[in-house]
Amino acid sequence: MRAVQRMLRGVSTSTVVVLALVAAASPLAAQKTSLAVSGGTITFPAPTAADYIAGFVNSATGVTFTVNSTNGVQRTTTVSIRATSANLGNGKVIGDLQWRRSDLAAWSSITAADAQVEQRIVVNKGLNDPWSNTIFFRMLLNWTTDGPATYTADYQITLSQTVP
Repeated sequence: MRAVQRMLRGVSTSTVVVLALVAAASPLAAQKTSLAVSGGTITFPAPTAADYIAGFVNSATGVTFTVNSTNGVQRTTTVSIRATSANLGNGKVIGDLQWRRSDLAAWSSITAADAQVEQRIVVNKGLNDPWSNTIFFRMLLNWTTDGPATYTADYQITLSQTVP
């Protein structure tokens, strides 16, 4: 049991927050939207035998993001997530790190390509201004392939916007 307890102790991911604003129909300077992220470092508790039986361990907390229109007209905002690390280290594939929105039950493996977390139309000081959600993480576990180690990875949360 000792090796099991050491296996994912200190597992963490750090976040790189990037604000990518794309305006299609009007100048970017006129359209301002902010992205705030809290809880960027994710840690996992040491997995128990029950976690291995279940096949995963959940992170203790999630990452909350808030999108806020600061001026401009109606726009479509999209929050995306991707891994900026090729793997989790020590032979563990990046796809073993999974994420989901707090309001959805389905889990997705993180990849190096942007995956849409959520998209909403925003009207300054009106519809969906501001809006937010939380992303939860879990780590897939395998008795036979996951050796005792510390696993780490970086991920990036991106905001993009388009103006109709």
